[in-house]
Amino acid sequence: MKECQRCLCIFILLAVMVSFTGCSQNIAGTVTQEPVRPRHSAYDLAISERSFYIGVVPTPKTVPSTTFEDITAAYEEAGDIGEVAMVWVTSAGIGQYDKLKQSNIITAFRVYGVRPVVTLGFATIRQVPGEGLKYVVDAPAGVNADLSDPEFRRRWVDEAGKIARDFKPEYFSLGNEINDYFYLHPDGLDDYVSLYDEAYAAIKDASPDTKVFVVFSYDHLIENDQYDLLALFDSRADLIGLTTYPWNDYDTPQVIPDDYYGRLGDYTSKPIAFTEIGWISSAEKGSSEKEQAEFLVRFLHLTRDLDIEMVNWLLLHETGFTGESAAVFQPEAGTIALKRADGSQKEIYGVWLDLYDLGNAT
Repeated sequence: MKECQRCLCIFILLAVMVSFTGCSQNIAGTVTQEPVRPRHSAYDLAISERSFYIGVVPTPKTVPSTTFEDITAAYEEAGDIGEVAMVWVTSAGIGQYDKLKQSNIITAFRVYGVRPVVTLGFATIRQVPGEGLKYVVDAPAGVNADLSDPEFRRRWVDEAGKIARDFKPEYFSLGNEINDYFYLHPDGLDDYVSLYDEAYAAIKDASPDTKVFVVFSYDHLIENDQYDLLALFDSRADLIGLTTYPWNDYDTPQVIPDDYYGRLGDYTSKPIAFTEIGWISSAEKGSSEKEQAEFLVRFLHLTRDLDIEMVNWLLLHETGFTGESAAVFQPEAGTIALKRADGSQKEIYGVWLDLYDLGNAT
């Protein structure tokens, strides 16, 4: 009798467990279905769930003009369709701490549930009189623009420590697309590596939970055979950061090689943070909104076996570039957005929502 009672209890427990785990089968042997997620696009994704964060820079709509309400709405939408976002301010190097304090941008992100990804830069592209655009060390006035200069190093490491102490960002990059700079200035790499190590220690001392890394331009890394940089930082970084815009090298997403991203496993064991990805939708450059959506689908297929920390699409709304940015960025890059400048949704927006839902299953 006791054995029968125990078996009955086990049967009831199993039945309850099945009812709470999607119900593969009921007592009669008929199959019951898990809740079906609503579809936002006609595309099939290569993954059925995601364990990584996604995000987008909350650029506001600009047509007919940009209002304060448009800016607020962009931040709110970034929180509705993502969990992380890149933090960009006008001063990305020494002096960024003050800009972050003044703008309250990190607070704005967190109000809407977005985890900020901070980048402290050490170099910038600048107009040099008589020389044109040059990739130079971004030093404040009165400080020698050299990665070996003691004053520059002291102030840069101090900047990293202050940002970590006061803002405690979940993610902190110590340089964006750094392989581009060191392709032009290879002699500065050793000085940067030791500078990175000092800043890493300062960040961890102020905010132990912050994940620290560097970002490489993946497409240029392939073109210039700079894979050795991945191995150099594999033991130093918590993550490996990458930007990727393969539209510059391939006519359509379908012709991107199958091992384009998979080869990363040969050079690093760290999770990958795709801090910027994108494909243009400019008809003038032979692309389209459909092709842009197809790239996101193709990207998810090609990266499905990677250990991914985050994926950030470049822009929320299409935008134009002005000032020095216009000289650096290709105009069509402003179309790497989920929405048009007037706020209407592009084809990729539905694919993005489908991706978002994979991390928020009911």
